[in-house]
Amino acid sequence: MHTGEMWQDYSLTGVPLKNGGYDSSLGNPDLNFQMLVGAVCVWFYRRTAAGGLEVLFQHRSEFVDRNAGKWDISAAGHMNYGENILETAIRESQEEIGAKISEPDLQYIFSARSTCGKNLINHYLLCDWTEKPDDFHFDDQEVSEVKWVPFENFDQFIDENVKDPVKKSVFARELSKLWLEKARGNFES
Repeated sequence: MHTGEMWQDYSLTGVPLKNGGYDSSLGNPDLNFQMLVGAVCVWFYRRTAAGGLEVLFQHRSEFVDRNAGKWDISAAGHMNYGENILETAIRESQEEIGAKISEPDLQYIFSARSTCGKNLINHYLLCDWTEKPDDFHFDDQEVSEVKWVPFENFDQFIDENVKDPVKKSVFARELSKLWLEKARGNFES
């Protein structure tokens, strides 16, 4: 997170508000707050030569204030005020893991309100990284490393290693798995 950012906020019905945004220094609003804050979650995946699927996870560095030393979704972050979902996904992927992606690389899969005690609306996307170089770098020091995990180990890796909000978001995890499974199926003929 960068200080001084204004995050995109939404009404409780999911409509983006045009009021100048929500001050990021206040942190994520709790459930008693009368609006939602937008965030984007991008799952990077690649198919293997053997026909399998791997999913990328990032390891949060010791320099972040929350969830230091925990594993997390490939790239994720709050939407800046006025940004759309794709712009945020591209920016966060570049900032966190140094992945240069563009709109055609992304596939929107779903949006879900967080069930982890905060008023967040998370927009989930997939990014196919098959046959692209693993040239990841971590310029803003939010991430210390990345790791490809076989899809078959997705649940176990999350249960044993990933930060609680991802672990506890069962609905979002299950929907993500369905879409990753669909992505794997797209490559089988």
